[in-house]
Amino acid sequence: MARYRKDGVAGTTRDLISAVTMDGVEGMTLLDIGGGLGGIQHALLDLGVAQATHVDASSAYMRAAQEEAEVRKLNDNINFQQGDFVEIAESISQADIVTLDRVVCCYDDMEALVNLSAEKARNRYGLVFPRDLWLFRIFLPLANFILSLRGSTFRIFLHNTQKIEQILRSKGLSPRVHKKAGFWQVLVGYRN
Repeated sequence: MARYRKDGVAGTTRDLISAVTMDGVEGMTLLDIGGGLGGIQHALLDLGVAQATHVDASSAYMRAAQEEAEVRKLNDNINFQQGDFVEIAESISQADIVTLDRVVCCYDDMEALVNLSAEKARNRYGLVFPRDLWLFRIFLPLANFILSLRGSTFRIFLHNTQKIEQILRSKGLSPRVHKKAGFWQVLVGYRN
């Protein structure tokens, strides 16, 4: 939390924020899935988004995000929903903008996550996820093995970029921004 307060959001998160706000966001709504500490919500609310919904499966992140929203006096503008988005998607309303920052890489059923979340986007849909490169395909099994040796149940998943783009197109979202940054890529689609 201290690093976030000092330095703000990570580079690819800044890229995602820039891409979803390039045509303005005044009065829009946001659904931030896997919202973590709330960096995207705070930035977009500061830029004119009227209301945000924060969905996160982690109770620790949820508490931290609520505390940070309280410090920033944004609690009245954020609806907090704890749970696995895929499991609670039916109870979540649509929003003008939907974001998933480094969430797809932590979820094994990418198709369900992207399909259900893309259906919630009335105007824009943005995500940050790992690039689908052969080097990463070699590295990730080793990283997941090390995580398992340490007793962690967390796993990293590498999903096919073309498949994600195909799902977005099937939901009426045209990829408009695609930026690659090291291990990560930022993909933003706008509703046709």
